[in-house]
Amino acid sequence: MTGKGSGRRIEDINKIRNNWDSIFKKRDKKQITQVTIEFEMPGNPSINDINNQVEKMLKENKIVYKTITKYINA
Repeated sequence: MTGKGSGRRIEDINKIRNNWDSIFKKRDKKQITQVTIEFEMPGNPSINDINNQVEKMLKENKIVYKTITKYINA
């Protein structure tokens, strides 16, 4: 006959370690880069006009851009 609470329950130590890691380990940060291309166009251009202008600037190697890199929790 066993007494109440007199010993530990049977446990799987590997399962405990894996669960501990999944709950408490530091999460890897994901890197995200935002790229902004700025240029001026007359009037109120459509998205097709904007795409055409960007393609033209790429062909002429006249793209000017700036980037912002952020780190977020994955």
